[in-house]
Amino acid sequence: MMRAAVVRERGGPEVVSIEEIPDPELRPGTVRVAVACAALNFPDLLIMAGTYQATVDLPYVPGCEFSGRVLEVAADVTGLGAGDVVFGLATHGALAGQIVIEARRVTAVPPDGVQPRSLAAYSVTYTTAYHALRTFGAVAEGEWVAVLGAAGGVGLAAVDIARALGARPIAIARGGDRLAACADAGAVATIDYSAEDVKTRLKEITGSGADIVVDPVGGASAEQSLRAMRWGGRYVVVGFASGEIPRIPLNLVLLKGVQMVGFENRTIMEHLPEVAPVHRREILDRYLRGEVRPRIGSVHPLEDVGEGLRRLAARDVVGKVVIDVDPAVLGSS
Repeated sequence: MMRAAVVRERGGPEVVSIEEIPDPELRPGTVRVAVACAALNFPDLLIMAGTYQATVDLPYVPGCEFSGRVLEVAADVTGLGAGDVVFGLATHGALAGQIVIEARRVTAVPPDGVQPRSLAAYSVTYTTAYHALRTFGAVAEGEWVAVLGAAGGVGLAAVDIARALGARPIAIARGGDRLAACADAGAVATIDYSAEDVKTRLKEITGSGADIVVDPVGGASAEQSLRAMRWGGRYVVVGFASGEIPRIPLNLVLLKGVQMVGFENRTIMEHLPEVAPVHRREILDRYLRGEVRPRIGSVHPLEDVGEGLRRLAARDVVGKVVIDVDPAVLGSS
């Protein structure tokens, strides 16, 4: 038996309970991992509410990214073994003492100097942001990168990565403390969308307009950012964390020659099986070298996962919300 967060009905953070449930069964092609830490993401809330693109049958264990140590591997699995330190990405199941997951969805890392919380918080946001900038945005050194929702998980990762790649990130967020965190992550300029006109400020900062817009939130700032792009820029749609899917006037795309593209991190390995793994390895190497680093905004024990989800829903955390399941699995956090 293991401790786990369990969702038995659709709803918000209040529907999550901590229970003792049977250990999951090992299946062909899978590995069993003892979970050290798990990180929360906005899709966790959408899946719980039943409003995400992919549905999960009830009851289920939420949580899509984690760090941990491999306990056992199925007989047909190669390249991984018991004792390996790994991080992983699933649709659900991470908020538990153990997770059984397809071997292709976990990645082994050198055990020296591993920080369980940071490793758990890396996968979703940093691979998403890297694909937005590298795979689809084709970012180049010196380019202006406008990041919407820059104080959120994907936003901060995009700022951090853009800086590491030699681009010039502009953080668009709300409030002085959030913008200060963006500046610490490497933003060369910041815009408070609650007090400033995004279109005007972007043009003032860049002169000719933004080269790339990374948009994980949608909402009112989307069209303003598009209007402030240079001709031939790239607008990359990552998600709609604001809850508002903007209606973009397509004449703007025509007049500006803008390339608009969107993708789901959940399915990119299926659609780009040759490119996506290479780019994921690139950002992992930068992470392991310490060139980029996830910001941990809030940490909670498994018993308080509901509070972590509430803070995520309220958007009052700068950076990632991490749940300590059993950090001793990998040593100190």
